[in-house]
Amino acid sequence: MQTTPLPRLRAEAKRQLYNYRKNTARAYRSPAQRASDDSGYAWVCAIDAARAYFRANDPLKERFMVRLFGLETAVPRNQLTRARMVQLQEELCVTWSTLYKWREDIFEIVLYAAIEYGLIH
Repeated sequence: MQTTPLPRLRAEAKRQLYNYRKNTARAYRSPAQRASDDSGYAWVCAIDAARAYFRANDPLKERFMVRLFGLETAVPRNQLTRARMVQLQEELCVTWSTLYKWREDIFEIVLYAAIEYGLIH
């Protein structure tokens, strides 16, 4: 049985969070086109489930998730992640450690949702 190390799973979750908007556009294609990209659609569903979880339990963390990964609007290509984190720290009035803990929680919940959707075994 082949296992995937946790850092690789977290990297995949991060990649899929950043590709959410592109995958969402693919999710609304015709069923024939969508059949060729079922994993992208499943990742969209997993991320939507994670957003719903955060929206119900911690709306501030859900807002952080949306802003950090650009789920609703595009992330500027010339802006580094660190600069976005500084901006979010000021807007949300939280500390650095809180933002990094929230980011880890987001990866964890997205991975749990991916397991539920059968993307990760």
